[in-house]
Amino acid sequence: MTNPNSTNQREIAAALWDEFCDSLKRAGEVLRRPETPGDELTQAEGLRHLVRMIRAGFENCHEFADLDHPVLASMVERTLLYEGVTSDARYLHAFIDGTQTHVIRGHRGGAPLIEFGVYTGKVGIHEPSHLIASITEETLVVGDDGSLEVVLSPDEHPGNWIATDANTRYMMIRQYAHDWTDLRMGRFALHRQGATPAASPLSLEAIRQGLEGAVGFVQYTPRFWAGISDYWSDFSVNRFEAQLDADSRTDIAPPSGHQFSCAYLKLEPEEALILDFQPGSVPFWSLGLASYWYEPVGYGMPESHLNSGTASRSTDGSVQVVVSPQSVESDNWLATQGHLEGTLVFRWSRSKQPVPPISTRRVSIEEARALVGGGSR
Repeated sequence: MTNPNSTNQREIAAALWDEFCDSLKRAGEVLRRPETPGDELTQAEGLRHLVRMIRAGFENCHEFADLDHPVLASMVERTLLYEGVTSDARYLHAFIDGTQTHVIRGHRGGAPLIEFGVYTGKVGIHEPSHLIASITEETLVVGDDGSLEVVLSPDEHPGNWIATDANTRYMMIRQYAHDWTDLRMGRFALHRQGATPAASPLSLEAIRQGLEGAVGFVQYTPRFWAGISDYWSDFSVNRFEAQLDADSRTDIAPPSGHQFSCAYLKLEPEEALILDFQPGSVPFWSLGLASYWYEPVGYGMPESHLNSGTASRSTDGSVQVVVSPQSVESDNWLATQGHLEGTLVFRWSRSKQPVPPISTRRVSIEEARALVGGGSR
């Protein structure tokens, strides 16, 4: 016998899908903005980014949104990139209820730098999103076998404790390494104390909320990060500026112990940008190119990012980098993967010294090749 309620549920589910698809259309308006570059590469990446943000939005707003049973998951991968992440880092994240006690257990892994941080929220879902507190490798207590435990709680705990409160809604684990080839990433599990043992059966209302949140995420996130590209392109074309005090467009909740300097790259196909700086002694720095949508260009490709462990230095310790769409025979060549525009992001980590000045020269590709081939390095 047919359940008379089945037809109604079918109609409700189908209507939810229709509403979701109709609402997504508005997110595409970011492609038509006069500020958005109109070249084919940027537009193609924009379409891809919108689709990727549908996935990210639904994961963030449904798959990972049960605060009674929080999920500690990988935030990005090769086919899911956003928020200006770097190839040098591995990112885990979870949504939490800061009024409750959570315990992270696992093994440290081999990354030289690691950070456990809690935030007021996540960009695109919560406003604002600010770092509240964190623990880094500088004070992290780790067992002789590499095991560790970190407690996130309003109540004080011995050992690795991060104080949380009602404003705490999000957490991240960041692991940074110069080269991940032979390193093992830390392995961690997150558990909320006192939670009910099982989640409720899936309901249409839960899906409705997830779809609604995903739509909001897709409509907001690409426009937000495109706005940051617009911010840098306004005044830092081919020259580096240290990160200014955050305003409504650059309030990106950076991790602790990190400083940034950015330049908006703008080249012709036959040009290159030469960068020179003296990094001195610092635990970690990195340089990469983000697309207009703040996806790392060439994620995971060695020629698409440099850091303090992979860059070659001259005899005086200085570093010279060639940024260009065409190949240059240099150990410090940053390939733009066909991009003629984007944001160069310089991360300066675990140092109280200011970000070093970075000089730039826009030259022809022939000049760049002659400079590198002339033995000046």
